[in-house]
Amino acid sequence: MRFLVTRPQPDCKRTADRIRAAGQAADEAPLLLFTPSPPETIDLIGVAALAVSSRRAVEALQQHGQLQQLRDLPVFTVGDTTAQACHEAGYHDVRSASGDITALGRLILSHKNRLGQGFVLYPAAKDRAGDLEDALTNGGVSCKTLVVYKMDAAMRLPEDVEAKLVASQYEGVLVFSRRTAETFLQLLKNSGLDHIFSSLRIYAISHQAAEPLSDHMEVKVAERPCEKALLDLVLGEC
Repeated sequence: MRFLVTRPQPDCKRTADRIRAAGQAADEAPLLLFTPSPPETIDLIGVAALAVSSRRAVEALQQHGQLQQLRDLPVFTVGDTTAQACHEAGYHDVRSASGDITALGRLILSHKNRLGQGFVLYPAAKDRAGDLEDALTNGGVSCKTLVVYKMDAAMRLPEDVEAKLVASQYEGVLVFSRRTAETFLQLLKNSGLDHIFSSLRIYAISHQAAEPLSDHMEVKVAERPCEKALLDLVLGEC
């Protein structure tokens, strides 16, 4: 069986390699390109903690001049993979929500007393799913979003991938974010491939990632919003 992995690099290759190690074929077509864009100086006055919803944010700040100050702050992450990235980057006090952006908001609010009069700094992408800032504000915790990277959408699908899609050579397409799903849908339309929608099976990491495609294609969603759960779903059907 052959699968198409659409997440950004280097994660795209890692996921594809895991599929190959399980004895299946996998093609890589990263639909979003990571570009760090943190401000030269970050105002940390009044910051009580960091909220991190992606390993990309950790990577974007890894060479920042204020990294040591950032490392000394408590960190709340959306999931275990992001928490691991924080640990590897030298952050000392890290707590994982082991879920999605909603779970991250709940985790932070459960530690509301620890934050005192300070606010949560949320280093994030220019375009992002969910509204952590609004959720925290409604819960009585001040939050400031800081754009530290962007994900630029691919302009088109690789020609060999288009050909395999038309020939129905993929058992499924793996989608890891809502933005990737939106980009994939738009690229298919731009290439005039609307007619293959009904023959495509999508494996999505979350219901949020699945939503843009659910009205057009067969979509299956992982039991938990993590790579392992998604691969368990994909490989469990091989």
